[in-house]
Amino acid sequence: LEFFRVEIEVLDINDNTPAFPEPEIQVEISESATPGTRFPLESAYDPDVGNNSLQTYEITTNNYFTLDVQTQGDGNKVAELVLEKPLDREQQATHRYVLTAVDGGVPKTTGTALLSIKVLDSNDNVPVFDQSVYTVSLPENSPAGTLVIQLNATDRDEGQNGEVVYSFSSHNSPRVREIFGIDSRTGRMEITGELDYEESSMYQVYVQAKDMGPNAVPAHCKVLVKVLDLNDNPPEITFSTVKDAVSEGAPPGTVVALFSVTDRDSEENGQIHCEILGDVPFRLKLSY
Repeated sequence: LEFFRVEIEVLDINDNTPAFPEPEIQVEISESATPGTRFPLESAYDPDVGNNSLQTYEITTNNYFTLDVQTQGDGNKVAELVLEKPLDREQQATHRYVLTAVDGGVPKTTGTALLSIKVLDSNDNVPVFDQSVYTVSLPENSPAGTLVIQLNATDRDEGQNGEVVYSFSSHNSPRVREIFGIDSRTGRMEITGELDYEESSMYQVYVQAKDMGPNAVPAHCKVLVKVLDLNDNPPEITFSTVKDAVSEGAPPGTVVALFSVTDRDSEENGQIHCEILGDVPFRLKLSY
């Protein structure tokens, strides 16, 4: 009886296709990432050996990313996603490509996964007002709480980077801050003090909008408030010369008194008509 040692070599055939652990690979990348930044990707697995094993990776042709396939010390192939062009979340928040793993068999077999790239927001947008200058007309003596204007500024960022708060700019005078107020969250600007045409017929109110993200840059606008005059002031008479008595022989035209009449209101509300009431031996004459 004799014993012989026999070695049997099983030759591999390309009977397995590369496969990814999950049908979808998700990657998150900040829009502030610079070109050249690399992002490791989940590897595929192919149980075949030699040339029949996984050899390379491919990605859908696009303008933003390329693949860099590297060979590790154990011979496994790994892929890194390389950013080629800056991302803009406001322009495109999600990128989807097909990631393909390719073996070296004849014929080659492939496995695919959906590569879903979510672009994370960075605070790269400033708030924008609908207009740079707003004009509003309000009657004087409008009560506190009267709406002046509802301002609205939008920020294309998301989360706190796109959350806008309003305030008065430092350019405003203390008097403007006494007369007007603004809600920091809603942008509602209203009257908080006394609006008097005779004090000022127009106010310039400077407003800024700022997001709540880091390194926020404010946007500015100007609100021109025109105050409309009301007939809220009576004429005022001021005497400069008055005679205590008039001689009964005084000829017609003798000046008895000099006085002036003013009205703080404007236009028609400030136009004055003077007359003497009753049947008296006097008349009024303009002195200018």
